[in-house]
Amino acid sequence: MREWLVASAIVESPDGILLVQNLRRDGHLDWSPPGGVIEPGEGVVEGLTREVSEETGLNVTGWAGPVWEVEAEALDMGWRLRVEVHRAPSYEGEPAVDDPDA
Repeated sequence: MREWLVASAIVESPDGILLVQNLRRDGHLDWSPPGGVIEPGEGVVEGLTREVSEETGLNVTGWAGPVWEVEAEALDMGWRLRVEVHRAPSYEGEPAVDDPDA
């Protein structure tokens, strides 16, 4: 059974909610909140802090949540997924693009 833990961040500013543009394998682009797959052995908040930093250049200094959670499984396809969304009420830095995952 393949299992994933994915986390996503709600980062708000006076200008709105921060989204990142994603280049998908098939070449199309879409927009989503920053976040990603939490690595084995990483805590959710630890991994989410890393993902937000990689994708946005921001250092989240405080988390609230989770504000939303969902689990899905497809036993016949051999996978299980859990997603947590956390709010980032405090952060430092300016947005910068330098994501190792493109």
